[in-house]
Amino acid sequence: MGLYRAAWIALGVLFVIGAVAAFAPPIRQYRELRRMEADLQEEIRLKEELLHHLKQQQERLQTDPEFVEKIAREELGLARPGETVYKFADDEPQTAPPSP
Repeated sequence: MGLYRAAWIALGVLFVIGAVAAFAPPIRQYRELRRMEADLQEEIRLKEELLHHLKQQQERLQTDPEFVEKIAREELGLARPGETVYKFADDEPQTAPPSP
């Protein structure tokens, strides 16, 4: 009877090992897919936030003349006729010297 019981225990252990071997790759794949889903959801959230910001900026550009002037001056470097614009060396972007 001891041999019969040991055979059943060995068969049970083999079954458990086989089940773990069969289900481990799909479980790993599932976890990886869930991680990828979370990363993509975060990317979507950031894109939606950027879209919201751009829509707000578009609305202001269409309705707020002071904002349009601010953008024209700060981002495009424009000035009104007769104005003198002074640019300081600290305002210029730093560029790397050309390679020899």
